[in-house]
Amino acid sequence: MKPLRFPALILPVVTLLLAGVAGPRADAALDAAPAPAAVPAEQDAAPEARAPAAAPRAARAAEPLPLGESRLDPAVGRFVATLGAGRATLTIDPRLQDRLERSLETYRVPWGATVLLEPRSGRVLALAEHSLAEPGRRGLALSAMAPAASLFKIVTAAALLEKGASADGEVCWHGGKHRLDPKLLRDDPRRDLRCSSLTSAFGHSTNVVFAKLADRDLDPATLRATAERFLFNVPIAFSRPVEVSSAKVPDDPFDAAKTAAGFGSVRLSPLHAALLAAIVANGGVYVPPVLVEDAAGATLPEASAPWRVVDEQVAARLADMMRETVTSGTARRAFRRVAASLRGVHVAGKTGSLADVRPFRDYSWFVGYAPAENPEIAVATVIVNDRLWHARAPTVAREALEAFFATRLAHAGGALRTAAVR
Repeated sequence: MKPLRFPALILPVVTLLLAGVAGPRADAALDAAPAPAAVPAEQDAAPEARAPAAAPRAARAAEPLPLGESRLDPAVGRFVATLGAGRATLTIDPRLQDRLERSLETYRVPWGATVLLEPRSGRVLALAEHSLAEPGRRGLALSAMAPAASLFKIVTAAALLEKGASADGEVCWHGGKHRLDPKLLRDDPRRDLRCSSLTSAFGHSTNVVFAKLADRDLDPATLRATAERFLFNVPIAFSRPVEVSSAKVPDDPFDAAKTAAGFGSVRLSPLHAALLAAIVANGGVYVPPVLVEDAAGATLPEASAPWRVVDEQVAARLADMMRETVTSGTARRAFRRVAASLRGVHVAGKTGSLADVRPFRDYSWFVGYAPAENPEIAVATVIVNDRLWHARAPTVAREALEAFFATRLAHAGGALRTAAVR
């Protein structure tokens, strides 16, 4: 990984296209969330007892703030922006923002974006984007520009677990790697020669297992309701508009099963994708994203309160599945060799990939968080390639995590040196 550098002190005006509201302190964010109800053992749990109630829509919406264009203030080393008659200091880390932007530029991606945020506080540390195909395009991090693909398996897995599905129970299957057929959803002892648990199917993104389980255990209404709890089809609380991530779950059983496996009409923004990872990292609690650190001469609206999406037991099982993705699943190769800053840091994540034919677009996703045992950072990267691959999302996301932990180590080193001088 290339060393981090600060942006030039005199920067062109950077339009971040975002404005957040001041959020609760990191420790208070999760403490404020309602405690989960006690959940019986998996085999005895009633679905009604397992599923938390959806948060009121009023808690999800936020009016835009009059936040102006951002610039780096060399006096404080932070991005600032006008806020009405006052001035706001943003949560964006200039070194991380610069490093992630350079990563996307170096790979010459046709379209790409990476988001870093702190799960517990919601503070957004980087909103990097680049487009070789559309050099003047802005706002990729807020645009529901790409199909969710297998990232939607996070929603499906949560719904299945809430219905009492076992994370370790095996399903036997065949086919379904690139496309699904109704015949694949029916058990066929002669051809179903491979068997996978839900955890393994998640880590290896085995489409037919998810389609089979969804066809057996989920109805379209349940999948829609779970998707809404995970912020699909609803506005995300943020002070500049974030394009609503859409999840269309058809009533037809087979089409609903395909959607559950990641083949449906589901799109999401990189900011939303990072929040999906953050929900799991927070033990099932959603903390609204924050961009404004503080403001001088302006009044900020009251922050949206965190709320519980899934109970802690379901979140813990999702976390195990996301660990499987990185240790032995679809992201294993990308994280096989890491920079020194990420060595010894366990990462949890989920990949997604899908291609459109006309015009050809190859979509690649990675969402995740680290350290897996005590999450400090959540990441989401989307890369849209043409027929010539420039980069894959897991690689770019790994570099973003390496940059975060390198920056953290640099800050810690500076603090230690200061303490030694004193």
